[in-house]
Amino acid sequence: MKHQIEFVYFDLGNVLVSFDPNVACNNLVERFGVEKQRAWKAIYDSGVQDRFEHGHLNGEEFAEQIRQLCGINAERMPTADLLDAVSDMFTPIDAMAEVLNRVSKNGFGVGLLSNTCQAHWNWIRRQSYLMNQFRFDVTVLSFEEGAMKPDSVIYEVAEERAAVPAKSLLFLDDKPENISAALSRDWQANCCLGGQEAVRVLQDFGVLSRLGLDL
Repeated sequence: MKHQIEFVYFDLGNVLVSFDPNVACNNLVERFGVEKQRAWKAIYDSGVQDRFEHGHLNGEEFAEQIRQLCGINAERMPTADLLDAVSDMFTPIDAMAEVLNRVSKNGFGVGLLSNTCQAHWNWIRRQSYLMNQFRFDVTVLSFEEGAMKPDSVIYEVAEERAAVPAKSLLFLDDKPENISAALSRDWQANCCLGGQEAVRVLQDFGVLSRLGLDL
């Protein structure tokens, strides 16, 4: 039996914005002349991006490690340009901006619970995405909390900030392991992508009406 929902947490990647790490690597190829395979290894296979999203590295430290792994100095790969290059891979799921507004207008708390790094978050917030016009009641970001989903620590933070019973929380995320972690804490949760899938989930949980929202 579904418990009454009071607060809805949305994931960022693939729920509110889509993204493609291949684009980030291609940016390093085009802007700095790095071979794509080397770019992928430097950003992802090395674990540097993971440490950045955990908040274990700041932007300058991340950039310096990427430069070392790519064999390029700071003059050829300035930190600001590098951070933009690895972040310029997102596309807004614009329909979700209206979804956020409707959920809020229906009286539910709305939060963001995301594994992300400072560079990605700053880049997204600088864009003219419709989503950026919405003000979340709570924002829980891995790089600020020092923990990433599915680690229980970040869910504990999200619970405290939502200030409602765990059974009254609904979480939408695109990764099964993150949904499993939420369910283990007595949250209600569903694995889905942004757009029509997310709308159907919200309708099933009674957060959105089945009428009046055309995407």
